[in-house]
Amino acid sequence: MKLTFWGTRGSVPCFSAEKVRFGTNTSCMEMRLPGKQRIVFDAGTGVILLGDYLQRSGSLDHEVLHLFFSHFHWDHINGLPFFKPAYRKGTCMEIYGRSGVDSVFTAQLTAPFSPIPLEALTAQIHFNTLKAAVKIGSATIQPYEQNHPQGCFGYVVRAHGKKIVYATDTEPDNGPLDEVLLENAQGADLLIMDSNNSLDEARERRGWGHSTWRDCVRTAKEAGVERLVLFHHDAHHNDESISRKENIAQREFPETVCAYDGLKITL
Repeated sequence: MKLTFWGTRGSVPCFSAEKVRFGTNTSCMEMRLPGKQRIVFDAGTGVILLGDYLQRSGSLDHEVLHLFFSHFHWDHINGLPFFKPAYRKGTCMEIYGRSGVDSVFTAQLTAPFSPIPLEALTAQIHFNTLKAAVKIGSATIQPYEQNHPQGCFGYVVRAHGKKIVYATDTEPDNGPLDEVLLENAQGADLLIMDSNNSLDEARERRGWGHSTWRDCVRTAKEAGVERLVLFHHDAHHNDESISRKENIAQREFPETVCAYDGLKITL
């Protein structure tokens, strides 16, 4: 399995000379499985880069694109109107998410928000409201609930004897969903988890639905995870602060890395 992180920020894309190393785009992660299966999680501005890559490579001539949303806050959907394969006849897309997933595209492509009409989408697109696990080729994708305003899915992906957990936008708060996260992360080969807040910010942002590096490390240790990726970096955090977060987390859990735009991981 090959993972590519196309966008790793939260809230809004950010552009600054101080934020080059870890990237500027909002959440989007691609997973490639043997047998030409391509699974994408979230469609922040990072999905624009993915779309450009897919157009150049011609990959969508031979495969279906499976796109899973964690939730529908702007930073997880704002790349969709600029995803070039959606305007390409012959592209096949299966889109999955919570109730209302069918309105994500349609709501964005209406006046006064967009000059592009919905009819411009010539791809073949099917919307799927998730109620249970989905089987895609050799992979099983299981949604579970996370602690985030208006609801958010985390995802457990099992394929070829590996387990990957995508846990963006979640806030441990000693509530019942903490145990749900731990259960789903148990024994994962890779945990990708929201690390949006600094420790100081977390005290001021209770109820915002985000985690700290300390929450991520604690979850990884308690769940017996092999590797940890810190994800969904705050848009206001520069390269220096994210590097510092990574270094501190590695002291407590050495198999930790901070995600950055373009990061590739093979399992």
